[in-house]
Amino acid sequence: MEALAMIEKTTQIMAQYAGRDKSLRSLYFGLILYSTKLRREKAALLVAFAKQMSQTRLVLRQFNHFAMIQACRNAYNTYVNGPTDRVEYAFVSGITGIYTVYGVVELLAWLADAKLIAMDAGRLFKYCLYMWISALICGIIKTARQIMKKGLRKSKDEQLTLASLGSDFISAINSLPFNILWAGKLSTRTTATFSLIASVIGLYKLY
Repeated sequence: MEALAMIEKTTQIMAQYAGRDKSLRSLYFGLILYSTKLRREKAALLVAFAKQMSQTRLVLRQFNHFAMIQACRNAYNTYVNGPTDRVEYAFVSGITGIYTVYGVVELLAWLADAKLIAMDAGRLFKYCLYMWISALICGIIKTARQIMKKGLRKSKDEQLTLASLGSDFISAINSLPFNILWAGKLSTRTTATFSLIASVIGLYKLY
């Protein structure tokens, strides 16, 4: 019965955008991490295969624009009605706004990378990285605040979220093109490990 229940739950999760995205993300970073243990030729083949997972996620995200617009509308309606917690609202609406703009910029970067529009894809992808880091910082502060309000015993879910956001933040900073904090100083194995941790936590929380 437990196996059947797990299959049914997994089927439900895989039917959702979040389930497919987290699964692909976990698979991508799992393959990248494993490739660091292989010889150069085999590692290159595995990395090329893993990049297909990343590209698939990028394509799937393009179907998320309407959901983000709706999220912005919901945030506006909350503002009109008066949020009960203004600080929480500021972080949530800020994160929503950042990811909405992120989606548009990423779409332009994708089209530019495919040579369909005359824009600098590299620069646009850098803007996406900056926005992602900004959203992560907002998420970390928001989640830490929730933990402080609830206390450690009643905030297990928030603690998992904080661990996930923190792991992504470590990897994201390492990807920055300029010298700040630990940017460019971590190995591929280290960044893949932190990103995999964040991905697995995200997938686990769906269950």
